[in-house]
Order: sequence, then C-alpha cells, then structure tokens
Amino acid sequence: EVDRVVAGDLERLSVLGTRRLAGLVRAETYRRDPASAVARVARAEADRFVSCRPAPDCMVQLTCLLPVAQGVAAYAALVRAADTAQARGDGRTRGQVMADELVIRITGQARADAVPLAVHLVMPADTLLARGSQSARVVGHGPVPAEVARRLVAAAPRLASWVRRLYAEPHGRLVAMDSDQRYFPHGLAEFITLRDDTCRTPYCDAPIRHIDHITPYADGGPTSETNGQGLCERCNHARQAPGWSARTVFRDIVPGSAPGAAHEVVLTTPTEHRNTSRSPNR
Repeated sequence: EVDRVVAGDLERLSVLGTRRLAGLVRAETYRRDPASAVARVARAEADRFVSCRPAPDCMVQLTCLLPVAQGVAAYAALVRAADTAQARGDGRTRGQVMADELVIRITGQARADAVPLAVHLVMPADTLLARGSQSARVVGHGPVPAEVARRLVAAAPRLASWVRRLYAEPHGRLVAMDSDQRYFPHGLAEFITLRDDTCRTPYCDAPIRHIDHITPYADGGPTSETNGQGLCERCNHARQAPGWSARTVFRDIVPGSAPGAAHEVVLTTPTEHRNTSRSPNR
C-alpha cells in the first residue's frame, strides 16, 4: 500500500531528494500502522549509544544515536552557541565552534584543547623528551606522530596530567607487575589494556571490557602481566565454553628492531584450529 501511494505520483517523486523521499515513506508507514510505529520507537530508544572511531590525520568520529527529541535539542544548542560566537566576531568557522562547544559541554573543560592526558597518551621517553621521532599512541585511537603527541602534552592542564613511568628489563618485559590476587588489580589491568589496545582474539578489534587469565586461575594460572590479556565481553564468555584453550608465547622481535620480546597468545578452538595474536605494544 505504501509503495502504491508513494510511486503513484511519478512527477512528485522526480523532484524529491533522498532525504525527503525517505521521510515520505516513513510518514505513510506511520499513518497506516501507528501501533507498530510506536513499538519500534520504544525498542529503538533502548538502543541508544555513543561510539568513537579513528579517522585520518589524528582525528576521530564521535557518533551518538539518540531519541529524536534529545538529538535535535543537542544539535540546536550547538547551533545557537555557534551563532552567538560568530555574532561576537569569533574567527572560527561554524563547524569549528560547534565541535569545540561539544567538547567543552561534555567534559566541563574551560577550553576544548585543555584535555587532561588521562586519555592515555602512551609514548617512549625519547619521544616525550624530544630526543626521538618514534610515534606515540592514544588508546582507543591508534598511533599519532611524535610532534603531535608532544603538543598534546604541552597543551594539557597542569596538575591534571601526569607521566607514569614503566620500567622493563633488557629483554623488554616489565618488572614488578605480578600479583597473587584472583582479580587483576587496577594498575595491572590498566597496563594490560594499554598494552593490548583492543580485544586480543584474532580478527576481533572490539574494545577491551575484561582482563582474562590466559591460563585459567583455577588451573594454576598466575595473576600477572604475562598471563593476562584484554578481551571484549563476547570473546571472554566464548572462551569459557568446552574445547577452548590458550597459552602465552614470547618471541624475539624481528632482527634489527629495538630489543625486546613480543607477547603472543596461541588460541586453540574446539575444532583444533590455532590462531596467534601478538600484542601491538611491547
């Protein structure tokens, strides 16, 4: 019935853009089945979320899916802020003002670029001290150029940022990172999250939600950096099923590179397939 009504006037359709055409279809659908439309709206509101994805040139795409009233209200507030700023002679573009205002309102910062580095900017000491050009890494985003990383450090508010130093032995393994606790303590769990970046299951790059014992604690596996890996919730639950096993392997880095050892996990599936994942960061 909707197809018949919408396609019944080809002359009208010929001047409609994609957005208006989609709106016309939705309106006709809502009119013919209002009960189902209301039920779908209720289900959709339960699926609201926020995601952050890397974009080129050290940018990210921060995306949110919101109920229509909330989304429109939030966007209108940013538009009003941009109109006010430009009316006062602000030299930024409309889009720049809206982006800066979004960061300020969400974080409570005085300025958009006053970001405390608790966002986990990880870099070698030589990069921090301007003695090297090895790239740094923002957890949840990926690598950033050394000079950009130093600018982020310089722009961070004083007393709200700090440097956490991690010391390693000559082979690249951390020292004093083991624990006798059943659950990974906060500092150790945080380090494993920084080391692994995303879920360690091969082909899965979902955000880390759980810190898992590679050799299960019940089987004598220690609560240590070597025996820990970051997994998403789904992969961690899947590993509890019969037939799954994993073990830790340390291999030398490719000859000619910096000294150290790569943390690898060999995962065996119930079908006896073996997949190896290497932590992207020593």
